[in-house]
Amino acid sequence: MDKQIIEISKDGFYLSLYRGFLTVQNDDLNIKQNIPLDNILSLVISANNATISKNIINALCEQGASVIFCNQAYLPTSITLPYTGHWLISSRVKQQLEASVPLQKNLWKSIVQHKILNQAKILEYFFPEHQNIERLKWLSKETLSNDAKNHEAQAASIYFKSLFGKHFVRDRLNDDANILLNYSYTILRAMVARAVAGNGLLPYIGIKHCNKTNPLPLVDDLIEPFRPIADKFVFEELNRLVDINNIILTPETKRRLAGIITYPVETIKGTLPLNDAIYDFITSLVVCHELKRVSLTYPKII
Repeated sequence: MDKQIIEISKDGFYLSLYRGFLTVQNDDLNIKQNIPLDNILSLVISANNATISKNIINALCEQGASVIFCNQAYLPTSITLPYTGHWLISSRVKQQLEASVPLQKNLWKSIVQHKILNQAKILEYFFPEHQNIERLKWLSKETLSNDAKNHEAQAASIYFKSLFGKHFVRDRLNDDANILLNYSYTILRAMVARAVAGNGLLPYIGIKHCNKTNPLPLVDDLIEPFRPIADKFVFEELNRLVDINNIILTPETKRRLAGIITYPVETIKGTLPLNDAIYDFITSLVVCHELKRVSLTYPKII
């Protein structure tokens, strides 16, 4: 059974445990639902007033799930990571800490290259004749070690305006398409964070990101090649809206955006849902640390 994102977005919900199930209850709305714990990928708390206990957080983490607390802009303010039971964590963290500077720089080069290439693929999917497709492919190909010429930022400026319109600005606090991007990236971030923890890596030790206020720099490094897939979901959602100047995150919209979990991608194992492919991608980072060379295996957008 496919894993689920469970979101508590309205006030007044009470969460409890019952025989391997998460019980979600709201007496005012006459709602009571039992969800198998082992079927939950992430629990997202975006409501201002919901009751949840430490036992629930522990139970979810033991099942490999994460718990995300969001602010009103649907940006994660806290993410719990499931580390219990990983028997290789000590050796993998040691390898992570000992990764050389040249390896880190070449890992970042590879990540940026694939992010830009995926941006080109998404732009080409919606606008096959767009003039900036080849420009993005060139930026990907010519990216240097550690992205020394900042091709990531150049590509982002070209890509977002090409996809969402020349007046679009990626600003997490804007109440336009950025609302949908915030939500989609939060779901994606949860998937990557879970895979980082599941592979026994420390999310605090980044490859490129090193902002002192960022608690998950490694997650924000490894999410980059997958952001264009989230952009695809957002673009399709925008095309469903009657009034793009009045964007509301309805339950139906959230459900469709959360479909990114099962989005099919091509891997060396065949076609897999994105959630599984991300796990394998981060496992390949562990191999990079072991071999001391870049050998990341990226899923391909179908």
